[in-house]
Amino acid sequence: MFKLFHAYFSRLGKWNIYRILAVLMLLVSIGAAAVHKDKPSIFQLPYIASYLVFPHYVGIIIALFNYPLFTNGTIRNQITVGHKRSSVYIADWAASVVFSVSLYLIMALSLIAITVKFGNTEGIVAKNVAEGVVLTTFHVILFATISQLFCVVFKGVKSFLAIYLGNQVLILLSAGASAINDFPQKLGYFLPTLVCMNIKNCDVPEAILTNGAAVNYSFLPALGVMVLETALVFTCGMIYFRKTDLK
Repeated sequence: MFKLFHAYFSRLGKWNIYRILAVLMLLVSIGAAAVHKDKPSIFQLPYIASYLVFPHYVGIIIALFNYPLFTNGTIRNQITVGHKRSSVYIADWAASVVFSVSLYLIMALSLIAITVKFGNTEGIVAKNVAEGVVLTTFHVILFATISQLFCVVFKGVKSFLAIYLGNQVLILLSAGASAINDFPQKLGYFLPTLVCMNIKNCDVPEAILTNGAAVNYSFLPALGVMVLETALVFTCGMIYFRKTDLK
């Protein structure tokens, strides 16, 4: 498995698209922090990116990363030379997650660091900011895992459209739930995007506002649900990949 990890991460590190996006994330965060550093709402920008930008566009880039692996026979060859399908799937998943998370953290942490150093932090609760970054990071991991599943199931060009439409549906479900009066709080935990859409960095710690009413989405249960859903999606992908025909 070590050789597989080395191959996937070596390919990722040498991939020009990844390098360009990493620099772009850094420049965007620096620019946003410089322009809006005096607005406490700037702390919400990474969270917004975690459910609007990363599920769609970074998911599509994951498909671009995986596309040649399926279309030029790379994965089939890896299995032919003796690598287990489970090892191939894990290595590909790990590369996809590192790709997504590293880009997100470059953007989020640099923006927060610059704002804390030079901007307005009045009313900001550090604990909320830290928990928000952790939750949205695992949210990005969940969507990266979903995107990889679509790549495995649809392979080829169809995976691009499936990732965009699939992630769009999940986001619309969360947006629709937030518009429902008296939406069940416990059910909200199973819509991680809904939690991330309402993370607040100020006022009452761990409190979010939905339709004007205070709702407590505790950190640990929300994190636990994201980990559980990621594990379920990963397992489904692994089972399918073990049985799918690699042409």
